[in-house]
Amino acid sequence: MSGGLPIRIIGGGMTGLTLGYRLAQQGIPVAVHERDPYLGGLASESSLGGVVLERFYHCVLPTDTALLALLRELGIDGDVKWNRTRTGFFHDGRMIEMTSTADFLKFPALNVADRMRLAWTIGYCGLRKNWKRFDREPVSRFLRRHGGERLFTSIWEPLLLAKLGQDYDRFAASFIWATITRMLSARKQRDRSEKLGSIKGRYGKVFVALRSAILSAGGEVHTSSVVSAITGGTDARARWTVHADGKALETRGVVLCTPAPVAADLVGPILPDVAALLRPIEYLGVVCEVLLLNRALTPYYVLNLTDRRLPFTGIIDVSNLAGRDEFRDHTVIYLPRYAVSTSAVWEMSDEALHKDNVAGLKLVVPDLSEEDIAAWGVYRAKYVQPIHGVGKGGALPPVQLAPGLAYLSTAQIHPWPVFNDAVVRHIDTSLNAIRVALG
Repeated sequence: MSGGLPIRIIGGGMTGLTLGYRLAQQGIPVAVHERDPYLGGLASESSLGGVVLERFYHCVLPTDTALLALLRELGIDGDVKWNRTRTGFFHDGRMIEMTSTADFLKFPALNVADRMRLAWTIGYCGLRKNWKRFDREPVSRFLRRHGGERLFTSIWEPLLLAKLGQDYDRFAASFIWATITRMLSARKQRDRSEKLGSIKGRYGKVFVALRSAILSAGGEVHTSSVVSAITGGTDARARWTVHADGKALETRGVVLCTPAPVAADLVGPILPDVAALLRPIEYLGVVCEVLLLNRALTPYYVLNLTDRRLPFTGIIDVSNLAGRDEFRDHTVIYLPRYAVSTSAVWEMSDEALHKDNVAGLKLVVPDLSEEDIAAWGVYRAKYVQPIHGVGKGGALPPVQLAPGLAYLSTAQIHPWPVFNDAVVRHIDTSLNAIRVALG
């Protein structure tokens, strides 16, 4: 790697680390700063009852070509384990198989007309290649208009709740277009069309590999490194200085890989107009309980819910994806609650959430007992999915905020749901813009 001042990347999640790796590949000195003592952001790990697991659940799709290419470069693509998984719906007090198209067509809550409308809605989205025409109306209005109320209540609303929570109508119909487009693309993949992937040894292996690759190229990765301010750089000739851990660190340039409100706080004192652009961007967050069980719970990786009494938005059993052997023969259940920042769920204590969740689980699995629960933990993330609002998908934050100062984050991903393949793809398509912004 060539010498000189490094580009300092603020944020050590998937975006910051992958960007650091890409720049280091090009011989550019880099230093990644992560405020937490661990790397990975939303894909980071924790320990529960002596079992290491991810704070939030993740999977790999056969169509995640950008992510899979990155894993090949890092030499860990062989650690992706592909399994056939099952999907269910908890409807009218019972679990119903909803894995295949045939299962959907046999769903008892739908009549023949509903099934035709379902096929029409999917086909309508699949035939249209431009998401912008879908960006002008709320997602529920679009789905009701094309499929009717019963189809919306029975199928679409549980799926929206599982992905977006109670505030799903803050999102445009472009979200469902992107979801359907991704689903149809997956079905075109031979051999793996009904499979999902998990990483042996969990997602943390990806961040270990990215960190090692950056270090091997001469770069730096700092954890527990809190950036308190950025100064300088207010004209084309001045360099930026990053203030972290009581030190003033010189740079060749800075890339902020943080949620928009965090970036706004950092640039606000010197670039108030830029901060005013970033600060209004809202996010959907998640409060997610993870349960370590001594028993199997359901046969499904994802169990969608039509029962609105249940406090969580879905039941995700990652042991039905990765295998119980990854978790010392335990079942690992995730109970997410997706919510906007003003939701009362953020004020609930961990104990109150756990009590509420267990009561809800017993509606689905009545014979669940406290003795079945080996351990549990609650994890919270306020910045998961950016909310750009109906008709606002064309107004995404720019890459260049000022000469030598760039911004790269999930806030620029639209209309696709935020997942790691979309993150890697976004980085790869933005590299030239990053280099221009940094001079």
